[in-house]
Amino acid sequence: MPTYDFRCQECGERFTVKMSLKEKDKATCPACGSQKLQQLFTGITILGGSSGGGGCAAPAGSSFS
Repeated sequence: MPTYDFRCQECGERFTVKMSLKEKDKATCPACGSQKLQQLFTGITILGGSSGGGGCAAPAGSSFS
């Protein structure tokens, strides 16, 4: 399930919630209960299937290999 980072536009509280995409619009501030939220776009986590330390592989022949 994805996590979303928000900042409350009423009290300024920053928080992270774990919820489905369908429920994202129902998020409320844990500090004041407001639904006036700004979604923050922060880093993402990519989970790879390899045991090589969690990195991800670039396609063969790309400039990233």
